[in-house]
Amino acid sequence: METTSTITIELEGCEKTQAIRGITLLDLKKKLHIKEEPLTPVVGALFNSRIMGLEYKILRNCKLKFISTESEEGANIYRKSLSILLHSAFINVVKNRATLKIEHSLNKGYFYSYKNKEPLTRAIVEKIENHMRELVSRDLPFKKSECEVEDALEILEKIGAWDRYYLLKYSDFPKTTLYTLGDCINLAQGPLVPSTGYLKLFSIIYYPPGLILTFPQTVKPGELPSAIEQKKLFQIYSEQREWSKILDADSAGKLNRLIIKGKINDLIWVSEGLHEKKISQIADIITKNLKKKRIILLSGPSSSGKTTFAKRLTIQLLANGINPKVISFDNYFLSREDMPRDENGAINFESINALDLELINRHLKLLLKGEKIKVPIYNFKTGERKPGAREVRLKKNQIVLFEGIHGMNERLTSLINKDEKYKIYISALTQLNIDYINRIPASTIRLIRRIVRDHQFRAYSATQTIIQWPQVRSGEEKNIFPYQEEADIMFNSSLVYEMSVLKGYVEPLLKEIEDTEEAYTQAKQLLHFISNFVYITPEHVPLTSILREFIGGSGFQY
Repeated sequence: METTSTITIELEGCEKTQAIRGITLLDLKKKLHIKEEPLTPVVGALFNSRIMGLEYKILRNCKLKFISTESEEGANIYRKSLSILLHSAFINVVKNRATLKIEHSLNKGYFYSYKNKEPLTRAIVEKIENHMRELVSRDLPFKKSECEVEDALEILEKIGAWDRYYLLKYSDFPKTTLYTLGDCINLAQGPLVPSTGYLKLFSIIYYPPGLILTFPQTVKPGELPSAIEQKKLFQIYSEQREWSKILDADSAGKLNRLIIKGKINDLIWVSEGLHEKKISQIADIITKNLKKKRIILLSGPSSSGKTTFAKRLTIQLLANGINPKVISFDNYFLSREDMPRDENGAINFESINALDLELINRHLKLLLKGEKIKVPIYNFKTGERKPGAREVRLKKNQIVLFEGIHGMNERLTSLINKDEKYKIYISALTQLNIDYINRIPASTIRLIRRIVRDHQFRAYSATQTIIQWPQVRSGEEKNIFPYQEEADIMFNSSLVYEMSVLKGYVEPLLKEIEDTEEAYTQAKQLLHFISNFVYITPEHVPLTSILREFIGGSGFQY
């Protein structure tokens, strides 16, 4: 390390500047008069491509980029800080043994469940929100402290924070970092804003049996999003919460405890059994409605396990005496010269207009009439679609399963009556969170799945997958998520134990990424996230598991 009293800072978009060694990012921001808006504050910085809080002291020459809530990294800092603010206010208002627990995203916010003898009321929610705003007006600091793990465990045990206690107990680190706001004590899962005064933009919505915390989105970071209703998504998440109770694993710490205690086989078989039970129920619903609904549309975002789901659903349908025909919408892409283009002039395979909608609807009509179709073949190398040799005709007790990202979009099958089709939405919706304050985004689960699968079967590096991911997510936001409530049923493909298995695959891939690479920032975040889990060896995973689609060794052929 340099021994001079000054350091050189290369600030993005500016000339190099000199500063006193040990200056905090916050003081440097003030010194350089970094511009920011009141509702989109600067909340951290990329220090040599690593995300740091504004309290960080700069001790070496570096490349630096300040980040506001307009960036995804800054928005994550803001949301984590808001969750601690909410918990602190909750503790002060409720003042009993009640528990508030972050669950999942919902209606452009986060849903929190409430555990107490008495139900949550609108009046209590209003008091919590008012107290949050009071804490914001007081501009209280988030106190950061580093301590020995043993000392932190004593603190967490004393306040009964067992979700954080078990998370820390089975970690491999001798020291840990705590963030404290009032009586809320949180294990660090990345940096926070310096103080509550930064958190001016939020709202709390009473949503029985819990509440929803809403916050700005990166699309319009200076305002709160318009509320949307996601009743079907909430229903599948409610089902997931019941599964968590059965498994007794609603946080990473509790999952780790079960693994350490040697209960992993029971956990895996129950998890897989719940999947099988749900798929069987879906098959029974399809069977019951066979005379009316013979077209089954499967859809979901990237790395949801759609392919394995389709194979397992086929088995359950066969057990019910139904032999389904499976067709991918990828066969119906337009020829390259007719493809839509994105803003950069590249072919946009994600657009619904990349598909031959007229041919899709004509083929579906023919199938419903009992007539024969020839499924086309699309050559991705040449960009040509040609007539295929495969002939499909539906017999009296047969159905057709169509799989593709636009399955929920009514435009795709606009000429088919809604009474003749059944829409199934598949996604990996998180079954557990890191702890009761910090959630695991479903997109993180899918990204890790995709990194592992791309490396195993497509010879892609983790860097390539990570760089491509924002484009994938953008396509999902446009083409998949707006239509998910159109589903007749939703299937949650996540498995409560999967991060513990995927850890052994993804960690070495992420560690290979150098700090000079574009994917480094995201790789460091994922490494920190995956460190929360105790490793499980893959031989425990059943050959029919959806997880096998990503790690390999499946009993199915793809």
